[in-house]
Parts: sequence; C-alpha cells; structure tokens
Amino acid sequence: MLCIALLFAGVLGLYLMFSAGQVIATRERLNNAADAAAYSAALWRARVMNYQAYANRAIVAQEVAVAQAVTLVSWARYFSAFTGTASALSAGYPPVASVLAVSRDLARGALELAEQAAGEEIPARTNYKQLLGASQEVMQRAIGTFALGAVANEVARASDPRFFAFVMPDAQADLPTRRYEGAERARLQRVVTDSLDGFTRGPRGLDLTLFPLPSLCFGNPLAGVDTWFQELHKRGGTTMAPDLERWEAADTHSLHNYVPVRGFLGIFRGCRRIESLPLGWGAAEAGVESGGPLQADPGGARFNAGAAGMAEAEMIARPVPGMAAYEGIAVVRDLDYGQLADPRFPISRVAVLARTEGAAARTANTLNLGAGRFRLTERFAGGRLWSLSAAQVYFRRPPTDSDRIEYASLYSPYWQVRLDEPTVAERALAQTYVR
Repeated sequence: MLCIALLFAGVLGLYLMFSAGQVIATRERLNNAADAAAYSAALWRARVMNYQAYANRAIVAQEVAVAQAVTLVSWARYFSAFTGTASALSAGYPPVASVLAVSRDLARGALELAEQAAGEEIPARTNYKQLLGASQEVMQRAIGTFALGAVANEVARASDPRFFAFVMPDAQADLPTRRYEGAERARLQRVVTDSLDGFTRGPRGLDLTLFPLPSLCFGNPLAGVDTWFQELHKRGGTTMAPDLERWEAADTHSLHNYVPVRGFLGIFRGCRRIESLPLGWGAAEAGVESGGPLQADPGGARFNAGAAGMAEAEMIARPVPGMAAYEGIAVVRDLDYGQLADPRFPISRVAVLARTEGAAARTANTLNLGAGRFRLTERFAGGRLWSLSAAQVYFRRPPTDSDRIEYASLYSPYWQVRLDEPTVAERALAQTYVR
C-alpha cells in the first residue's frame, strides 16, 4: 500500500510539475508578447508625434521660403529703382553714366527673374503646406485607441497566433493636441520669424552722413553740428502683416536734408530733417488679400516717406502673378498645453492587456493525460491566461545633447518610448476585463 501511495503521489507530482512548467512557459511568452505589444503601440504613437514635429518644421521652412521670395522681389525692385535714379543723376558725367546704365539694365533683368521665380515658387510652396497640414490630420487619426490596439494585436499574434492583445482605453493616456487657428497662429509666426536669416528679417538699414555735402543749416551756430550735413538713410525689412494673412517687404533709400525752422517774427527755432530726394524704392507682398497698401512698416521703411509711397504705388500697379496664392500663416497641430498636467514634460501611457486561451498552455489536462484521480484540471480566470504591460511616450533630447533643456512641443522630433510598470488604475481596469 505504501508503494502504491508513493507511486500515486509521484505520478501526481509529475503531472503537476509538467502542467506548472507549461503554464509558466506560456505565461512567460505571453508576458514578452505583451511587453512587445505595449512598446510597439507606444512607439507608433511616438513616431506619429515625431512626424507631426517634422511636418511642422517643413511648414516653417515653406513659410521662410515664401518670406525670402517676397524679400528678393522687394530688393530687386529697390535696386532697379536705385540704379535707375543713379543713372539719371549721372547723365552729366558720361564715363560714370555708361557704367550705371549697364548696372541699370542688369538690375531690370534681375528684377524680371526674381518676379518670375516668386510667381512660380509661392503657389507651389502654398500647395505643399496644405498637403503637410492634411497629412497631419490623417496621422493624428492613426494614434487613437483602436489604431494602437491593431498595432498591439498584430505584434502579439506575430509572437504566437493564439495570442490576442488590445490597448485599454484611458482618456488620460493620450497627449492632447489641437490645431492652432485664427489669431493663435501668431505662435507659429514667431517661430517662423525667429527662423529667418538676418537679411530677410532685417532691418536692412544704413545711415550715412555726407560730410562733403552741406545742409541748409550748415554753419548756423545756433544749430547742432549734426545738422550741418546731409544724410543718406536706407531702411527695409520683411514682416508678417498684423492679420497674419500676408508677407510684406519694403526697401527705401533717400537723401535727407536739414532746413531751418523759424517761428514768430522769424526767430530761429532749430533745424528740421526733411526727405529731399528718394533714391531707391521697392515693395512686395504675398497674400490672397494683396493689392493694397502695406499694413505694416517693414524694417521702418516709412522713415523715407516719399520713397515708401513710390514703393507702394509700384507694388499696387505691378502685382506679381502667383504671389496672391499665399494663404497666410499655416494652421498647424501642436500640444494642447491647457489640457496637460505637466506642460513642460508630459507623458503619455499605453496599457496593453494580452490573453490566450488556457488550452494554449498544453498542460497534462489539455493533452488528455491521466484519468480519474490522475486527471488534473486548471482553473484560469475566464479560462484564459492574461498579461498586463505598459509603456510611456515621453519627450527628451538625445543623451548626446543633454546640456540643453528643451520643453515638449510638436516642433522637435524628440518623442521616445520606454516600458513602465502598470499603475494601480491600470491594474484595476484590467481586472474588469479578466472577470
């Protein structure tokens, strides 16, 4: 009897060890599959976030290119007018006049090329901006709970066709984003302005006192020495109009004189600077509502009021075909900072629950080994094995560039992924599915 009892216990122990080993092995493979599924789903969300950042950077590049095109047209018009004025003023000096005449002709040719290039480039870049904005919305729909669940399940099934995984819904797990429209586009406008090169942004200015050329106040002991000579003033720059709907550029150059100002009974009251001769002028704009005067004062171009007026008149009279295709500062998607618990370093979580049927464990009971008292049955939750895994999506610059701290945004592609322990809330939510 003792031998029979020992034999019975040995057989049960053998069945138990075999079944426990199969369950442990299956559970370990399920855990690994759940980790891979959670990491992959979070990685997809991070890649979409990084795509949004790349798209925003590409949109910024298009805005910069449009601003540069407008700047070149304005500068080319200014230089054409300047060389034309210089050629006219030098008519009495044939050697100089001939050289300036060549410069004038070259400037006019460059102006034609600049206008033609801008007329073709601006519509193309505007269309590209629209495509980038549309792609952002398409990609945004690809990181919802359902889409991430499809990614997680595909990864789990690649590990074992009998596995199934899904992303648990959690309103707090996503990184809320939104489209910045209307006046909110000023945020993107500031980014674009900061990205402009020095020549485009301006100011394109020059102040020069012409000591060989006396003013009308020259030698007046009651006037300051700084008013005794005439001056050259160059002003110019490129800016976005206040309504954020068009880029404006202007360049002006004028000769200024100082004239005496007399008051009651002819008493001298000082000297006043006046714009005596406009030398060069040019202005350009890109926008659907173009065709009117400048809304802004790019680079202080109106300092030379006469030249600025001539630049505006030319801009209105000679619009460049194609520059009206520009539709204003783009609408882009960025983090909804008002909805973030931590606007500086927000974290998105992805919790994945994986399962497989208990039969996948291939225990002694599943394999129909043993009968009667030798039959061991398993009691899995819902007849299944379960595994919960979680991952984080976070924003951080690469370790090689750790000296600089940068807060989270959709302008830098620094969204990364790491596995994390499931939270108490995620475990509680998983229990509702297991039951």
